[in-house]
Amino acid sequence: MPRNALTTHALFGAAGVSEHWAWKALKAGVIHEPHFEEDVVALRVYACVAQIAWPGEKRPRSAKQQLELWQALAVNTAREALSDPATTRNTTMWVLPDGVQLATTAGQRAALELDVLSERSAFRIPIGLWIAELPDTLEKMPKSRHRRASKSATKKAASET
Repeated sequence: MPRNALTTHALFGAAGVSEHWAWKALKAGVIHEPHFEEDVVALRVYACVAQIAWPGEKRPRSAKQQLELWQALAVNTAREALSDPATTRNTTMWVLPDGVQLATTAGQRAALELDVLSERSAFRIPIGLWIAELPDTLEKMPKSRHRRASKSATKKAASET
């Protein structure tokens, strides 16, 4: 059964980011047409991590920004969390300069704080909450913002996953 694809306008609206981030993500290869629900989460995470400058890192604003490995890991981890049955509303993604960590339970978060995050810079993303809110967000969108995916586009999307 084909999924409903989203227009680029609907995508950035559902992600709660400006149109700028949607076009930037398309150009960077973070998202591809047709757009689906996992792209909403990926775009939202991309808009966050693309703006992070770690302490001691010099990034001139005018320099062309390439997607760094840790940024790609954050976006792909977010996509995977969407279909992971272990993901709950409490799942948190910690983005570090050298990777990404997920924690769902209070014990996992405490262990992560003690073992990995102590004395390190990290950026916390409430990925579980974003995923939990996604069905309601998509349901509230005007129906004209959805478009039926063509058979070839659906096959292409399925082969990429």
